Amino acid sequence: MIKTIYIEGMQCNHCKMTVEKALAAIDEVTKVEVDLEGKKAIIESIQEIEDSKLKDIIEEVGFEVKLQQ
Repeated sequence: MIKTIYIEGMQCNHCKMTVEKALAAIDEVTKVEVDLEGKKAIIESIQEIEDSKLKDIIEEVGFEVKLQQ
């Protein structure tokens, strides 16, 4: 499964790495790619992950979820 989440507040590579590390720690996640310019994270997983779980994890590391697809 592939899911795209739009995130506000990321400004540098440290922000990018923080979000990637937090999302990659989810057991079901197989790949995470954060696009700073596009303000989004593309998450590949072996099964559906609840949007609320992804949102909570991103907010825990200090960023705001704007839109999920």
